[in-house]
Amino acid sequence: GAFVLLGLSMAGLVVFLIGDERQMFKPKASYVTTFTDVEGLKRGSPVRMGGVDIGTVGAVAYGEDAADTKLYVTLVIVGREASRIREGSVARVDNKGLLGDKLISITPGSADKEPIPPGGVIPSETAGGMSEMVGKLGNITAKVEQLMGNLEKTSRTLADDELQQDLRQSTRSVAGILKKLDEQQGYAGKLLGDPEEAEKLSRALTSLERTGQELSRTLQGVNAIVRRIEQGPGFAHDLIYEREGSQALGQFGRAAEEVGLSLRGIREGNGLARAVLYGGDGVPTDAVMSDLAAISHDLRQVVAGVRAGRGTIGALLVDPSVYEDLKLLLGNVERNKTLRALVRYSIRRDEKLEPVQVRDPAPTTADPAPGQ
Repeated sequence: GAFVLLGLSMAGLVVFLIGDERQMFKPKASYVTTFTDVEGLKRGSPVRMGGVDIGTVGAVAYGEDAADTKLYVTLVIVGREASRIREGSVARVDNKGLLGDKLISITPGSADKEPIPPGGVIPSETAGGMSEMVGKLGNITAKVEQLMGNLEKTSRTLADDELQQDLRQSTRSVAGILKKLDEQQGYAGKLLGDPEEAEKLSRALTSLERTGQELSRTLQGVNAIVRRIEQGPGFAHDLIYEREGSQALGQFGRAAEEVGLSLRGIREGNGLARAVLYGGDGVPTDAVMSDLAAISHDLRQVVAGVRAGRGTIGALLVDPSVYEDLKLLLGNVERNKTLRALVRYSIRRDEKLEPVQVRDPAPTTADPAPGQ
């Protein structure tokens, strides 16, 4: 009896554990979803939401209408989790493992949507399954084939004799350049190996930096001048910005007006300037021009004579002996004490004379007498 009692207790415990794992003793809610292909889904397969089992598949079968090709799947969901199935939730068939077992995966709906009531239909979507995996493998295979083709083309290009010859020539050229650089041939080699060339380059860069600094200071000065002109006062500010009441601008305007009036008078008058510039009647312009030409000719002759040493001025400028004689004469005068004393006496005598006052004559209606 004790053995039988112990066996019954163990059997009840096993049933209880199995029922607790499958949530057999919790309230359930049934839902329906449809698929065109369940890919081997069976009754009792788990139903998951977010990776957590929330129920099982109750049944998988076709509908009563023979023309209907859809498969109706009944989902038995634990009542506590059924409230998470809302509008927007989608059921799909997923793989349970590598052995090909299937399960139903449900995406939770939005919290602002209404829950789907028990017995309602959950929208479904077709999962890729093995066919999707095969398709992905096919895409990967195609990409691998494309990669292998590119590698084959690259290898054929590298195996070309002309390309290899070009690469060898390029390599020899680079080696020659490096050799010349190492032997300090050319400016680049000297620049890399000669400290004096490096120092020259450093001085050139330093000079360029100083030039840039000078240019920067010059630009600062120009900016200061521009700001000074912009802020004023001054003639340039008044001239550019046309400040009213400016004395300098008024003077400049009056001078421009006077010049304009003078030019207008020359253009519209009958004087000699208009006759010379525009020609005119009654003014002997030909005679004036001939007189100017004669004066210019005479002046050229005088200058030519002076250059040739003719006359006193020419001899003084050209003949050194005249200059020496004049220098000797002035030196003798300076050394003559009697003459210097006479000059001083004459100067003192002139200082004692009363200054002469010049006055305007009194106005009169009669003609002045002779000698007045």
